[in-house]
Amino acid sequence: MNAMSNVFRRAYSTKSLVPPNIAAATKVGSGAAKDGQMTELVSFYKNLPKGAANVAKPSGPWGRYKARYIDGDNASITPFLHLIGGIFIIGYSIDYHFHLKHHKNVEHH
Repeated sequence: MNAMSNVFRRAYSTKSLVPPNIAAATKVGSGAAKDGQMTELVSFYKNLPKGAANVAKPSGPWGRYKARYIDGDNASITPFLHLIGGIFIIGYSIDYHFHLKHHKNVEHH
């Protein structure tokens, strides 16, 4: 059981996202084809941006709502309350519409 947990830990760790030491790997390969592939790989990794990625600002009404109430530390029950309020308003307006339609000719009052 412990071996399986080590396998899962290795498979899903963030260390696997870090590229290997490319400079040391270029000395290992031999032959023109391997050297060409390694120089392309080295140039690819050198051109990658360094540092933390910029946080994208939410755009659109849903993106701003999600950033405000749902994502991260701001998560709360507020969206659920908004849903209940929206359902109440829609249901009341439909019921009111049919109530007015029923009393269109003022027959019952």
